[in-house]
Parts: sequence; C-alpha cells; structure tokens
Amino acid sequence: MIRTLIIDDEPAIRKDLEWLMKRYPDFVVLGSCGSVAEARIIIPNTEPELLLLDIELADGTGFDLLEEFPDRNFRIVFITAYNEHAIKAIKFGAFDYLLKPVDEEELTITLKRLLSENNVNTRTQMDITSSHLQPKKTGLQNRIVLRSSQYLQVVPFEEILYCQSDGSYTTFHLSDKRKVMVSRPIKEYEELLPESWFIRIHQSYIVNHHFIDRFLKDGMLILKDGSEIPVSARKREYVRQFLMGDH
Repeated sequence: MIRTLIIDDEPAIRKDLEWLMKRYPDFVVLGSCGSVAEARIIIPNTEPELLLLDIELADGTGFDLLEEFPDRNFRIVFITAYNEHAIKAIKFGAFDYLLKPVDEEELTITLKRLLSENNVNTRTQMDITSSHLQPKKTGLQNRIVLRSSQYLQVVPFEEILYCQSDGSYTTFHLSDKRKVMVSRPIKEYEELLPESWFIRIHQSYIVNHHFIDRFLKDGMLILKDGSEIPVSARKREYVRQFLMGDH
C-alpha cells in the first residue's frame, strides 16, 4: 500500500480527498494537514510515499515544503486552483496535478498511473519545475521531463528532432534515434515547447526548427538527419515565411 499524506489549507478539500481515497485499496491515508509548518512535523513521523500537495498554503507553498526534504523521493500530485503559469511548470516536470474541486474520475486516472510507475526521480522533476516557475534561474529551463508508460525521461530541447501525434499519444523523436511515447496529446506540447525552438507544421507534427535542412516545393520538410516531415497545405506559406525570417 502506498502511504499517503494530504496537505491542503482548505478543510473541505482535505475532507473530500480523505473520503475519496478510501475507495482505493492500494493507498492508505496517514493523515492530513493544512500548512507547511504542520507538514514539516508530520512527514518525518509518518514517512509518506505520496503527497497530495496544495501549491498555495497559508504559510508558504508546496514547493517551499519540498525544498525542506531534498533527499526524499516522494511521489507528488499537486492539488491546485487553476493557475496557468504554475500548471505549465508542473507539466514541464511531468508531475501529476488535480484541479480543485477534485474530480473522482481524474483522481482515478492519476492514481492508476502512479501504481504503474517505478524509480521516479522527484529531485530532477522538482529542479526542472522550479526552473520554469522562476524564469531568472538558469541551467534547466531548456529541457522537459517526458512521462512514458515505463519511465520518466529528461530531454533537453536540443535533442528533440520532432514530435509526432497519434491520437491522444505523442511520440518524441530524438537526435540519437531514440523514441519516447507519452500519453498526452500533441496540442499540450505545442503549448509547452517554446517558439524559439519549435514550430507546428502539421496537425500531427511539431518540428525543432534548428534541425530543418530543406523545405521542398511539394510541401515536404527535410531534417538534417534525413527525416521527411509533411507540411500541411494551410501551413506551407507560414513555414516558408518562418524560414525566410518574415514571421
């Protein structure tokens, strides 16, 4: 059973989560609290493996709390009201998150995913998330954590050739010939990956424009490794202007 601690400053949210978690026999709730100060005491005494963690707490943030336990490899699901900037940073680190009020179906999907994962490097995820929360930080902003069915893969932008959509899945084709398939739609990565590196050229493709070698008149894009990527008819003029520097 996965030992779980709920940390949220809204009593109603804590109560709802405690009630919902009783439905999942693979998880046991050790307790709940509403502040960084309380969690600071409870965590060493209960040794939780999973934190259902609010981002904004009364006396700090969930990130502040995690920084106090740098050597603990918690599994973490962030609980948050909608905050576009924070959620984007969480996605860069491939953490799970749930929006308030917590939806039972979303919780079920998240917990099933947690059960299937092993060897999650929380420290790396936190470093990348923090770097995107605080733009002045350097060193980890040009990379993303990709969650495959078997592992978490840290990938610098410079190693991504292109992304290919397959329904609700996206495959990342890397410069060393590896492929990483993630169970997220390509639209999500269009929003995450910066325009200074990537361009959407087709409903099914996002390309790292640093790897573009040629754009053929028939609408085919040739990458430096020889990959041939189709450009949709409605995107061809945009791609031409982009490559000419007219965008």
